[in-house]
Amino acid sequence: MIGGIVGIIGAVLIAIGWIAEILKVIKDKKSKIDWKFGLLYFIGSLMLVIYSFQINSLVFILLNSLIAVLEVITLMFSLRKF
Repeated sequence: MIGGIVGIIGAVLIAIGWIAEILKVIKDKKSKIDWKFGLLYFIGSLMLVIYSFQINSLVFILLNSLIAVLEVITLMFSLRKF
């Protein structure tokens, strides 16, 4: 039970950090993250989503799905030319 709570708290903290970064990226209309790194990170997140389904871990399914979506936003701003 405590392990599940710790996992949820960890996932929420990571999500808050990513959301804060995404808001900054949207505000600045640019990302400082290299698109190659972003693409690898996105693919890695998708693979972790698949693995999370295999081990039936809702916390990791939600966290990695959110991170994958946020990374797509970061990639859009990395590849966008202004």
